[in-house]
Amino acid sequence: MARWFRSVHPDQGCLLPADIRSWLPPDHLAWQVIAVTGQLDLAGFASAYRADGQGQAPYDPAMMAALLFYCYFKGIRSSRKVAAACIDDVGCRVICGGAAPSHQAVAAFIRRHRGEIKRLFVQVLSLLAAEGAVAGHVAAVDGSPVSGNASRFANLDAGQLAGRIAAVEAAIGAEAEVWLAGAAADAQPPLPDGDGDDDDDPPPGDGPGGGVPRRLAALTARLARLHAAQARLAERQAVPGGPAARIDAAQDAVAGAARRLEAAEAAQDAKMAAWQRTVDAGKAWPYGKKPVPPERAARVAAVRKNLATAQGRLAAARQAAAASPVKVSATDPDSRLLPAKNGGGWLQGWNLQLTAARRQVLLAAELHDNPADAGALVKMITTAIASCELAGLAGQIRAWLAGNGYAWAASFAELDHLMLLVAVCGEAAQAGRADGSGALPEGWQKMAARLATPAGKKLYKRRAALVEPAFAQFFGRFGRYLNYRGRDAADTEIKLLGTVHNLGKLLDHRRRQPAIVT
Repeated sequence: MARWFRSVHPDQGCLLPADIRSWLPPDHLAWQVIAVTGQLDLAGFASAYRADGQGQAPYDPAMMAALLFYCYFKGIRSSRKVAAACIDDVGCRVICGGAAPSHQAVAAFIRRHRGEIKRLFVQVLSLLAAEGAVAGHVAAVDGSPVSGNASRFANLDAGQLAGRIAAVEAAIGAEAEVWLAGAAADAQPPLPDGDGDDDDDPPPGDGPGGGVPRRLAALTARLARLHAAQARLAERQAVPGGPAARIDAAQDAVAGAARRLEAAEAAQDAKMAAWQRTVDAGKAWPYGKKPVPPERAARVAAVRKNLATAQGRLAAARQAAAASPVKVSATDPDSRLLPAKNGGGWLQGWNLQLTAARRQVLLAAELHDNPADAGALVKMITTAIASCELAGLAGQIRAWLAGNGYAWAASFAELDHLMLLVAVCGEAAQAGRADGSGALPEGWQKMAARLATPAGKKLYKRRAALVEPAFAQFFGRFGRYLNYRGRDAADTEIKLLGTVHNLGKLLDHRRRQPAIVT
């Protein structure tokens, strides 16, 4: 049976119209991104380039920013994939005006303009504020791990790191001796060959007379990374709440319990001595029953039990530190080994922190290098407040919500001037911070009382609806990974992702209210 198909001629000339405006519909994402980019202040990007007209002309920063927005919005984040999209994606071709930036140009643009890219986050937030897209007066904070661009098997503890440094130093010494020996041999006057030729000279960077050999330079760079990792390891070992701090706290608890036991036994001995003096004087003991020795006294037994508990916690802290010592990545010392969110196990990366308002508009996006959230609360709220002030939203957010992982007395004290609601009761039971009676640690009672009020309960119920969908949207569009290594580069990447997330909120707001588009 005969079939009719459309004819295909891959070798025929391009039949697209010459007018580039007809390539895409007027409401296409590419045109919307170009329009938003035109509203941003990109003078800081342009000031980074020389103005004397020498050298190869760079790509227009407005075009490069729009290209990154468009590609990241579609989940295209690799510089090589962005470069490929400039060839086979019509939206990219429209944005670039037919140009095709290489992947080196894309990566160099991000690396060169990290500071300006970070500032785009506040600029897009300002557009949201100007168009009334930031609704509500409540914001919530939460965290979730993301993978970095480093293997989790490259983590080293203090002993392994010291051994690796010693090995690299030895390799540098051996390589330097070979290089210096070659330099001494080359220092001898050469025999005349009659042609004045220098063809036998080594190329630059490959040996004596040509700079530092490449292998020696590579070893030196590796040693610098290892020393940086060693410094970061020392910082992590001294951080509040780390293994060393937990052992110190447990030792202090044992010492305190031992002092209380000694005082209780001394008091019981004194009571026994007083009873004996009373009996020897022929008088009646006025305090009831005859006192018992310290080893049989109930009060002394209770203090002795507390000492045994403190000693057990000290042993557990030491065992945990020995079984899971603090480590640092030799590949990316700024990232951290974190428990994975889904499926268990571990990942090498960061603890991503987001502060979200209504409709999941992000007020702050930061990276935290500790698996515990508690130490990030102050930074997240202060950063969000600063962003709101720069975006014209000063004073709009009146209440801040956070889960029980952020419960920390020091954070409560520092943020006491704000309307802050952090779950504390569940965290105390989970972390073993409550005593047998269920009493909260000092500094948590005020927060617990605030949460216990009807208004506090009603307000805290909004936490999950504010921030958890923001993580779902964020990871659904961008994935749960970062491409760049190092704190500054990773922070730039996360700010760019947060900017694109808010850009989507801006475009959605304009679609729902087209009359406000300027």
